[in-house]
Amino acid sequence: MKSYTCKLREVADPLWEQEKKHPLVTGIGDGSLPLEIFSNYLKQDYVFLIEFARVISIAVTKSEEIDSMAWFSTLLNETLNTEMDLHVSFCKDFSITLDELKGTKMSPTTYEYTSHLMTVALKGE
Repeated sequence: MKSYTCKLREVADPLWEQEKKHPLVTGIGDGSLPLEIFSNYLKQDYVFLIEFARVISIAVTKSEEIDSMAWFSTLLNETLNTEMDLHVSFCKDFSITLDELKGTKMSPTTYEYTSHLMTVALKGE
């Protein structure tokens, strides 16, 4: 009998294969992605990281075990104080300022994705 993980992998593999062929992914990989599109991706990723940090903070509060609270707290700290700094620094290499990042409006796609994460975090157990 297949394990639950194996069953999940079977369902997810076709999606994973499609994602690897997405023009954004292949364009980054082969260097053909226009700079404007990559810059927009970087800006949206900044907005995503902020929302992701909020989702992690919910996980901290919903954790029943101290070990889980500590793990999510570490992830939150690393996201806010390491990942964000690295992201801002990387964006500078592409002439994207911190003010530009802070002024980025969330795209509809980023909004839908982060709203889904927030909904699951708030309603899930």
